[in-house]
Amino acid sequence: MPWGLNVKHLYLAFFSILSIALCAFSLVIYDQYQKSQNLNDYMRYEYENIRRTKNILMDIIDMETGVRGYVLTGDKTYLHPYEVANDRLPDEIMALRQATYYESNAFAESNGLLDRVDSLQKLLESQINYMRAHGRGQVSLNALNIQRTQMQEVENIIEASIAHRLASVKARRDLVEPRKTNFFYILVIGTISGVGVFLIGTVLIIRLESDKETMEAQNENADMRFRTVMNGTNDGVFELNFVNETIYMSKEFKAMLGYGEDELNDDMHTLSAMIHPDDFDAYMTVRHDYIIKKTPLYNNIFRLRHKDGTWRWIMARGVGAWDKFGQIRTMIGTHTDITEQKNREEELRQLNNDMEAFTYITSHDMRSPLVNLKGFSHELALAVQEVDDLLEPEREKFSDGVWARLEHILRRDVPEALGFIGNAVDRMDTLTTAILDLSRIGKFVYRDELVDAQAVFDKCLGAQSYEISNKKVEVTTKALPKLVTDPIALEQVFSNLLDNAVKYLKPGEAGRIEMSCQETSRDYIFTIRDNGRGIDPEDSDRVFNIFRRARNTGDVRGLGLGMAFVKATLRKLNGAIWFESQLNIGTAFHVRLPKRAPITASNDSHAKGEDAA
Repeated sequence: MPWGLNVKHLYLAFFSILSIALCAFSLVIYDQYQKSQNLNDYMRYEYENIRRTKNILMDIIDMETGVRGYVLTGDKTYLHPYEVANDRLPDEIMALRQATYYESNAFAESNGLLDRVDSLQKLLESQINYMRAHGRGQVSLNALNIQRTQMQEVENIIEASIAHRLASVKARRDLVEPRKTNFFYILVIGTISGVGVFLIGTVLIIRLESDKETMEAQNENADMRFRTVMNGTNDGVFELNFVNETIYMSKEFKAMLGYGEDELNDDMHTLSAMIHPDDFDAYMTVRHDYIIKKTPLYNNIFRLRHKDGTWRWIMARGVGAWDKFGQIRTMIGTHTDITEQKNREEELRQLNNDMEAFTYITSHDMRSPLVNLKGFSHELALAVQEVDDLLEPEREKFSDGVWARLEHILRRDVPEALGFIGNAVDRMDTLTTAILDLSRIGKFVYRDELVDAQAVFDKCLGAQSYEISNKKVEVTTKALPKLVTDPIALEQVFSNLLDNAVKYLKPGEAGRIEMSCQETSRDYIFTIRDNGRGIDPEDSDRVFNIFRRARNTGDVRGLGLGMAFVKATLRKLNGAIWFESQLNIGTAFHVRLPKRAPITASNDSHAKGEDAA
């Protein structure tokens, strides 16, 4: 099982189940504890009320016994228990009433008991007063019987109350008893389940940790292989940490700039300070555009200062990692020293400039003798005509054979030769003009802007609508994108490709042309496909060469410059062109143009190189 998000989910699920089970088990225990606590509180409450009721009963018995002893003996010492109980009884009755105030039946019961006790108290008090007034033996037996009867009623009320409360306690206890048994089973089952969950979790964690160790070993081996490969390519590895603004630079990275492994600090300012001042703004712009995902790929070219003070051209490529909020956290990549490549490119650029200048000057200077040739040819034609006009009156002076010879020379040979010279001069002038136009591509300054490729292709269709309509060509276009490029260059490319497709259709067969585009992560690939003559494989090397045409196109006008012009234009746009073709079936030309970020600056403008002369 992969070590990553799935493992985190398993850990989360395991601890969630464990937490839920523990919470449920705790709730069950708490519920049982609460029920037991409620039962204890209830039993304590009932026993306390029974105690208070018994105390009232004992006080009443003490009062009745003391009064009876006093009545029978006349000894006042018997009144001491009566007096103590009589003083304590109101407080005990009040406490009982307050404790049972919220009981629906107990309050009425305590009121009834209070009435009985009050009646008994009055009876006992009247007997004491009667004894004090008339002496011993004056209380009648009937009064004592009434006293006993009232005492018995009070006892019956109190005992009934006590019996009722004891029965209620027993019923509550009997109701809770099965729950104790269930609670025991719950404890047993919960304990077994908890142990099982912990055991399963432990086994799972051990297995996952084992998988983690295996994967870490694989990652370590992969890292070693990666470092071995990187050491072999001499590319430097870097990692930018945007959270704490640090940079990791590999040993090869530092060695590339002449530094030892411990000679550079690991903060980003170290790298910034080494960038060439002329490249710093461009470097930061490219990095910023990648960080905000304005560009899909990070490819940055800039100069870094070597330890010896020289500047080294570096090509940096990297891949970033963003968090869930869209903020970049790290970027890891490689630095490649392309100084030698840059030097060769500069030499090639100078060579191309020299070649373009040579081509331009040569083509320009060739036009001067062509103008002279054309002018003197015209003068020569006029002179021949003048000679012919002068000789005509002198015709009789020449023999027929001589005159026929002069007439043939002046009216056929010389005009025909002058015609050949004129045609050759015109063709040479056309070729030198084409060469001049081709050489100007290198001097053309392109302006990148957002261009609607569909609109550009529609414009090219409009320009060739007459020929397309006459040949009854069916042109289909699939959706074309908007891209950042030079609009004039794109129009020239599309126009040449469409012109070729129309010109080289097979005579007598309905023509079909299709324009489409495929988008990749880096490029746009435009394809224009036709069902024309096709290109013989033997002529595939001639297609993009200047003044070279396929052998099956001799009946079609053209100089063989269109595809060379397209290829040169695309090279300036960092694009490319290639084709697929089958003879007598058709041809598909593919044009690749790179994806570029939109240009917001408005200071770029189209300009053409000026003539050297």
